[in-house]
Amino acid sequence: MKTTRRRFIQKSLLALPAIGSLASCGGGGPAGASGTSTDALATSAATGSTPPQTTPATPALIDPAPAQTVPTTAPVTPQPTPTSPSSTQPAQTPSTATQPVTTQPATQPAPTQPTTTQPTTTQPAPTQSAPSQPTSTQPTSTQPVAAGTDLSAGLVQRGQAPVAYSKLAKPAKGQTVTDPDFGATIIRITDCVKDFNNLCAAPAYPTAMAWNCDETRFILYLPASTALSGGQQGWAMYDGTTYAFIKMLDINPADVEQFYWDHQNPAILRYIDNHQVGGQYLADLTEINVETGAKTVTYSFLPNGLPPGCPAGTQGVRCGYPFALGINAQGQRIWGLGAFGPNVPNVAGELGVWVFGFNEATKQFILYDSTIPQPQARGSTPFPSLSGKYFVWNSAAASGLNSTPTTNSGVFDATTGKFVRWVNFDTNEHCDTALDANGNDLLVGSQFSRNDPGNGNVIVCNLNTGAVSNFVGQASGWGYPVTAALSGATAWKNPAWVVTGMTGNIYGTGSNGQATPGSSGNSGPTPNPCTILDQEIMLTNLTTGVSWRVAHHRSTGDYSNAAQSNYWAQTNVTFSTGGTRILFQSDWGNADPSNPVVNPNAAVDTYVLVLPAFG
Repeated sequence: MKTTRRRFIQKSLLALPAIGSLASCGGGGPAGASGTSTDALATSAATGSTPPQTTPATPALIDPAPAQTVPTTAPVTPQPTPTSPSSTQPAQTPSTATQPVTTQPATQPAPTQPTTTQPTTTQPAPTQSAPSQPTSTQPTSTQPVAAGTDLSAGLVQRGQAPVAYSKLAKPAKGQTVTDPDFGATIIRITDCVKDFNNLCAAPAYPTAMAWNCDETRFILYLPASTALSGGQQGWAMYDGTTYAFIKMLDINPADVEQFYWDHQNPAILRYIDNHQVGGQYLADLTEINVETGAKTVTYSFLPNGLPPGCPAGTQGVRCGYPFALGINAQGQRIWGLGAFGPNVPNVAGELGVWVFGFNEATKQFILYDSTIPQPQARGSTPFPSLSGKYFVWNSAAASGLNSTPTTNSGVFDATTGKFVRWVNFDTNEHCDTALDANGNDLLVGSQFSRNDPGNGNVIVCNLNTGAVSNFVGQASGWGYPVTAALSGATAWKNPAWVVTGMTGNIYGTGSNGQATPGSSGNSGPTPNPCTILDQEIMLTNLTTGVSWRVAHHRSTGDYSNAAQSNYWAQTNVTFSTGGTRILFQSDWGNADPSNPVVNPNAAVDTYVLVLPAFG
């Protein structure tokens, strides 16, 4: 069985000779898809070798560059290229009759309401040997997080029952409709062609922070690759109450999704701005006031602010996978970064980066121990956990995407950079960082390459203990995971929830109310289709493991078996800060689910799914 991997989209930054493209992430690996990632990395390594890394006993400290207010400049717009999945999974219907013997972690309480299945939890059994370095002595104690709104309030618990997939015409911009089968409230908020002369206006990615801290603003992305002649492209800011377009933002983040709202000031947005002035490469950690446009550089990585050991000739700094920043107990923002340039060679066919952690408040760099060799692939840049206690290393990408798949990821102390443990979770798949109600750092998302019956659409790994829970998957009775599934846990004021959007089989799971969880589904247009996860949006409580299926998104363009797949038609389900509203995009190809339309050039608009808990 071939594993499924994150797809990557391209972004050109200026005309830097060392940067052919910088990639972020894309859709999950659907069954039956073909093709490979189209990362066109034009980086050429200069003569010489990367200086050896020296790991200090304590993080290196560089005095911060003085903050400065800079004039606004026109951003250079990323140009993502839609790609087909880099690998595929065979369609199959696994047995769900037998559940494995499991061990529940001590921190996980019983579900608060009954469901048809019980999530399962296992302790890790990694296949990769631990490094010789001693593990960190950092305590794994946690503090409970503040309880947010119960997102399940007012929802119907459908368990694994088939749900009809009925007709629903694409609404007009501004129109509110009710999902005829789930009863969900959905509002169309864009008309991308009329508004921007672009075939897409969408949330940047499920793990990106679309909404500001008080939900008065959110950001959608207009891809350059889908812009029509004379069309707009870039980052569009909207009113979070009226859903009206406000303005295009003058920002130049290191990649499409790498912008970060402040947790206290609703007007402040952060990003790393890589650019040139007079032939000098600059990499500025920048704050913009989105209301006034005023920009302040809070730290300059380039030309002279990189950690010791970083190769000379660096031309930019970026995050890897677009996860949220870590916020530690002191309220300090923790970044997982990588520096790139001609003296940093490509790794496993990807842009190579010299990786390090960064504490924005103290300006300290965290240098990882030798478990993580330098350089790394862009996709294996360590990223912070939400609590700021850990960094997580995607060792699968480090080993070579699609060539040496592994289900292990490394966990490192975010203060010392030292190895803590391996966890049996593949961060090369679509996933996000999260917290449960007890304050445990989590990884959550779909897993396709674990040993059966460990795969599923909501697999949760506790970074504090290494325990892995199967909430929606084979071991919990849902069967093999639905493909092209994306998860987001960006409701940071209500962190114990994840939303999952699944393209799956656009023809449905069954018909006439008959379907089996995990089946490959209908082979073509079918009268009276019904679904179990296919084409659905689902919420999961990460403390109890209980899931609620809440709506059909009706997007077909990212279908795995399409002759030409549309990356931007995937479901970038994105929570609001409190989780009571969800942005998602759709080409609405399933207006009539008995006869789906797959059009790679269909307009992809954004909708708001309003949960009953919103009030």
